Amino acid sequence: MPAYSGMTMGMTMSDGVIALPPPPTQSSLRAVADTPTPNPPAITAGDPPDSEPAARWADIVTGRFGLYTLVINLGIFMWAINNLVVAGVMPTVVADIGGMRLYSWTFALFSMGSVIGAAAGGPLRDIFGARFAYAGAGTVFCIGLAGAALAPNMEALVGMRLIQGLGGGAVSSLGYSLMATLYPERLRGRILAFTSTAWGVATTIGPGFGGIFAEYGLWRGAFWGMMPLALLFIVIALRFIPRSTQSRSAASFPFGRLVVLGGAVVTLSAASQTDAIWLRVLLVFVSIALTVIVFKLDGRAERPMFPRLALRIGSETGALYWIMGLNSATVVVYATFQTLQLQVLHDVPPIVAAYLFMLSSLCWSTTAVIVATWRGHMETAGIVLGSVTLVIGTAGLAYFVVPGPVYLIAIFIAISGAGIGFMTNLQIQRAIRSVPDGEKSISGSSVQGIRTMGVAFGAAAAGLVAVAAGLKSETPGAEAVAGAMRWVYGFGAAIAGVTLILVLGLILATRKKPA
Repeated sequence: MPAYSGMTMGMTMSDGVIALPPPPTQSSLRAVADTPTPNPPAITAGDPPDSEPAARWADIVTGRFGLYTLVINLGIFMWAINNLVVAGVMPTVVADIGGMRLYSWTFALFSMGSVIGAAAGGPLRDIFGARFAYAGAGTVFCIGLAGAALAPNMEALVGMRLIQGLGGGAVSSLGYSLMATLYPERLRGRILAFTSTAWGVATTIGPGFGGIFAEYGLWRGAFWGMMPLALLFIVIALRFIPRSTQSRSAASFPFGRLVVLGGAVVTLSAASQTDAIWLRVLLVFVSIALTVIVFKLDGRAERPMFPRLALRIGSETGALYWIMGLNSATVVVYATFQTLQLQVLHDVPPIVAAYLFMLSSLCWSTTAVIVATWRGHMETAGIVLGSVTLVIGTAGLAYFVVPGPVYLIAIFIAISGAGIGFMTNLQIQRAIRSVPDGEKSISGSSVQGIRTMGVAFGAAAAGLVAVAAGLKSETPGAEAVAGAMRWVYGFGAAIAGVTLILVLGLILATRKKPA
């Protein structure tokens, strides 16, 4: 994504030393928020840590940082609770309006929209400024919620999920870009961990919220119920996010690259909708080709959406981006059909299935806080530990998904989530440090973009594997679900294994690199 603007206002840098002003008053905050700011360089991972004051958790919840933390975490919470609520109500949606064949499309097209929205976040910020881009993304998300609540059939619901993805993806991407530009390096690990707690809160509330509506067949109410939260986000984003000057015109918006990127995800999703093996294989290769084209075009663009080395797996940046994308794909592969298999194979009530679904995110949030301050060798250890833990968790799920018992499935769901939490934020920080100085300003949102791409391709691949394994009926029986889930969860474990190999290769390669 293009360069971001809007570094924390009132912060000055002299000889690498960051000076923070005294705590602002209410009136000064209002005046500052309404004043356009130039585009100073973002504080990056390359800033000298020994020149900064010691970081405290209180720093990100007080003063102007506290206001930014409130807005960013509400956006993350809105994004997280939407995913959890929809996953919990989807079996009820299918029972009401049908469309089992399009079940995975509700996740795949949401992910496609998320990819486009995430990649568009930087350009939108440059065109409209941080404040209006952020609030505008929330408005698009609201439109998607209302449309889904009114959807008369699965086709309409899938379309509205695409709209939700566009808005939600931009909200998420812009949130990470704000973390990279509004917070100094000394606070970045803590704000990343703090956003993980937003997921923890969402996992506590979301499954029960969606499960209650699902229990009584009132799935439309789940979408209406999220509307007040989205409206609140729009209001406080307009109130507290500082304006930044527009640094590009609408004519420079990367429409072509975004269309090709969306086409790559749609093509992969379409592969699950055909019974012809040759056509499935063809569509998969077309999708891969389109993705490569996007990155080739982006690498030559004057204002790229991703770092130049994002796909070069032999570089540290490329390896980290591949690892983050594959980790995201692993998560969505085992999460897409989680509530379905619990209800169909193990007779778990919808609300209980929803809370079992939340275990992964809850453990993710907990371990993310634990590793928030890990640096140096501890950072490396956390990434390796997370990869190993994820392999153990996904392998256990693949083995016990059909025979059970449910408590073992729950344990391995928790282990998988803990593995992701150990390494995700550490990978983000390392990825920011790995890019050249001229690209550090785009790394904040681009890491979210690559993770969102992993989610999109993972959801589409999960649907492809499920259909190929026999999950084609509108109302599949336990035998069909069991056969498909063995393949889907085995596929997820295989991705986790490949990711571990990449992590170990990255660690060995960086250790051999001369200092």
